[in-house]
Amino acid sequence: MEMLFVYLIKSGALIAVFWLGYYFLLRKETFFKSNRWYLLFGLVTAVILPLVTFKKVILVDARPQVDWNNVPVEIYAPQAQQGVEINWLLVLGIVYGIGITAFLIRFFTDFYSLKKVLKGKKVYQQADFRFVDTNENISPFSYFNYIVFNSSLYSSSELDNILEHEKVHSNQNHTLDVLFARLYCIVFWFNPFVWMYKKSILQNLEFIADSEALKKISDTRGEAEQSVAKKSYQITLLKVTAHENCVDITNHFYQSLIKKRIVMLNKNQSKKWNSWKYLLIIPALAAFMFYFQVNVVAQEKQILLEDGSTVSMSSREVTDMTWDKNTSDKEFKDNAAAMKKSGITFKFSKIKRNANGEITAIRISYKDKLGNQQTKNISGDTPIRPIHFIRDIDMYGKGKIGFFEDPKEVYVKGYGLRNKSSNHDDNASGENDDEDFDFTFNTDGLAFEMPELPELPELPELPELAELPELPEMPGGNHNGKTIIIKKGDGKPMVIVDGKIISSEDMDKLDPETIAQMNVLKGDQAKGYAYAYGKNGKDGVIVIDTKKITAEAMEKAREGMRRARPEMERARIEMRKARPQMEDAKREMEQARKEMEQAREEIKQAKLELEKEKAELEKEKAEQKKK
Repeated sequence: MEMLFVYLIKSGALIAVFWLGYYFLLRKETFFKSNRWYLLFGLVTAVILPLVTFKKVILVDARPQVDWNNVPVEIYAPQAQQGVEINWLLVLGIVYGIGITAFLIRFFTDFYSLKKVLKGKKVYQQADFRFVDTNENISPFSYFNYIVFNSSLYSSSELDNILEHEKVHSNQNHTLDVLFARLYCIVFWFNPFVWMYKKSILQNLEFIADSEALKKISDTRGEAEQSVAKKSYQITLLKVTAHENCVDITNHFYQSLIKKRIVMLNKNQSKKWNSWKYLLIIPALAAFMFYFQVNVVAQEKQILLEDGSTVSMSSREVTDMTWDKNTSDKEFKDNAAAMKKSGITFKFSKIKRNANGEITAIRISYKDKLGNQQTKNISGDTPIRPIHFIRDIDMYGKGKIGFFEDPKEVYVKGYGLRNKSSNHDDNASGENDDEDFDFTFNTDGLAFEMPELPELPELPELPELAELPELPEMPGGNHNGKTIIIKKGDGKPMVIVDGKIISSEDMDKLDPETIAQMNVLKGDQAKGYAYAYGKNGKDGVIVIDTKKITAEAMEKAREGMRRARPEMERARIEMRKARPQMEDAKREMEQARKEMEQAREEIKQAKLELEKEKAELEKEKAEQKKK
């Protein structure tokens, strides 16, 4: 959307330049036909010229090689943003869309009004013209080869003047100029210059029609009558001012500029040498192209080697691309084709979009001719944030390269450095999953930080459905008045009655008739149970439940367990259904692991090759020092 606004601003600026040239240099000249083509040329140029760009290469001296390992680095980290961030581009886009919609509605309303005027009227065909004589009190107008007028409002001579005027509009297809100007007003409705431009086009068309019509009327009369004919034509202009105008998409005989039309009718013809004014637009267009449509690319000067070949000491290869949630599949395809010519292979896959066509998941991988490669994998339910790919390296592979959320995050003081922070999380907001694989190209062009391959998690085994535990029988029997105490060594066990710890002496006082259940725990069971009560439990634990648990409570517990059984069965079925998906996920992870292993081997190979090149360069450097 940002590119659209830049284009509209550039086009609007060109429209303003052409209109200012017409207003200050040409509007008072009688080159009406030339002015028509000038104004139309201005509209066409304003649309095409912002799309044309030129590339300018500037040769600069080679940068000296610096050991960046000994240079202090200061990384500019983005400041944390607080509060709600307003997307002003989106707001402007909505306002722009509302404006276009409103003016389109008005445009089609004018067509409806014209159709209403012509509907049911009798049409008289004469040569290439279709005359419509109406009873409505409207100003005469033409629309392509239709000429509409009310003959009862004018005399015979006045009607002849009007028809000659409208015939010029029809013969020269002035309606196309009117429609063309209206379309520009719809697209550039926010630009005040386009409305003045349209007014100038309509005004110049009236000058053309007046000039041509008066010339034809005068040619049919003698020299003595030409002055009378000219005066009669001007009186006709004044008379039609009392009538209503018609729709905007037609050529009106009356255009609210009668005074200017009469002045131009009586003005002497401009001298031909004044045509030089049209040439003044050329420097303005050249300045526009020079300042706004030239992409400057810096290229270091080449040096001559001993074998006669030339090479840049550190010629840079710069690539800067951005994709966002609205990037189309065609744009991905075009980007991949364009970058392949530069020696970078891009692969876009696993693209998912929501109902609005916005990208919510994508996998982007690249590999360049130096062996650098990386994969960015994003998945989620919300639209992705913009993804920037930056590759700015020299012939030795030094520089910055990779995917970044914000290009500002990678710029550091000193050439050939990039942000290597492994703590950066693409998913800080929780909107999308982070990339699953990454590596960093180090500043010396030789060392790589090899990624650790993650262990694939084992799929959990589906638990077997547990049998419902048997509920204990309702207490009612006695224990012959005896209390059982298990002792370990000389120690005393911990006694718990109804969830409370009591002493062994208090236990001796318990009435056996009140005991509903008693459990003796030893070893690890006793220690674990006692730990919950903050005790040691090394001498065992005795857990006693008295008859406070009623038969009704036991029955409710039994009924609750019966009701829980269907839910447990459904959960088991769902886990069985989910198992194939888990198996598929495991296979995908195994495949990804194989790809990562392969990538790791390729990185190792690239490292060896770069180390070999470095050794050769060091050797050559040593030989040059000896010489």
